[in-house]
Amino acid sequence: SNYYFLKKRLKLPARGNHILLAIHMASAFIMIYGPLYYRMGQAKVGNLGTLILQFSQYYMMGWIGVSLILFGIAEFLQYIFKTFDPSKRIFLSEGAAKGLLATASLASFGGFIQLESGPKIERVTITLPTLPKSFDGFTIAQISDVHIGPILNKEFAQKIVNQTMALKADLIALTGDLVDGSIEQLREHVLPFQQLKAEYGIYFITGNHEYYSGADEWMAHLEEMGIHVFRNTNKILEKTGADGKIEKLLLAGVFDVQGERFSPLHKSDPVKAAYSYESVDCKILLAHNPRSIDEATMAGFHLQLSGHTHAGQFYPFTWIARLAHTYFEGWYRVNEKTQIYVNRGTGFWGPPNRLGKTGEITLITLKC
Repeated sequence: SNYYFLKKRLKLPARGNHILLAIHMASAFIMIYGPLYYRMGQAKVGNLGTLILQFSQYYMMGWIGVSLILFGIAEFLQYIFKTFDPSKRIFLSEGAAKGLLATASLASFGGFIQLESGPKIERVTITLPTLPKSFDGFTIAQISDVHIGPILNKEFAQKIVNQTMALKADLIALTGDLVDGSIEQLREHVLPFQQLKAEYGIYFITGNHEYYSGADEWMAHLEEMGIHVFRNTNKILEKTGADGKIEKLLLAGVFDVQGERFSPLHKSDPVKAAYSYESVDCKILLAHNPRSIDEATMAGFHLQLSGHTHAGQFYPFTWIARLAHTYFEGWYRVNEKTQIYVNRGTGFWGPPNRLGKTGEITLITLKC
């Protein structure tokens, strides 16, 4: 499709069209071969050849995607102008085509530069009326959608660990899509996460990408690294109040909503996660996909922390991705009782592009 648009609009000579076709054929081959080579376990993460192959295929994926969107808009505009303004039609057919191609190239390169500048720290204050007073000022560092894998390796993992530890949060939450690949491929590249420390613990829930990489194996491996893994379960956090009494906060986590496609044992169940023999007035849920919020609300949770959307990851794709998600990025009040915060992703998946949507590590401060 992208080749068709470029050929139609750029009006290149025959030799130019042949070169254009060769570029698109080579890109198609790389975009098919690259993921297959990696998923078959043949690619060694951190190897220069692997990095070049994977970066090339994902970069071309992003460039072609941006081009398709821009040329699609141009085709739509041409259709509108076609009926009443021939001069505008000629402009769109020739001059604008070259401008759009340049824009797509600059957007892809600019998004890569912005990617290199991230992730940045987003500081958010969330008021929970049911929060025990002793937890007023309690901080949670949220890391989500890191996607350690074919491009992002141990150097990136170490970078975000250093950034997170500098926040000195009371608790650290890893809300899914930590990895893209097998333990054999990524064992050394997730080691930096073993350095994460917080007074009230480090917690992990599965995202959809863990299921493409062996979710059970990864959950067991992360537990061996000292990270607490929620499986539709919860943990009661305790602090001593001003009157000397113990006050409690329930933190829970569920399997990703896509988990049951891989195993009935991995069905996401916020109701089960919320259950406790102890009386707790304030409940917080870690759920990778914001779509869990409806069940979380019915289960009695007051706050849900999610990721998954990447906030579209880069423009212009963000415009399309926003249509698919009610809760897309940042903080939302769902109803009088429940709120949700959606992290736009710490790393990236696919195209190495973060144009207009820099990755984030969130520092959430809870207030009564």
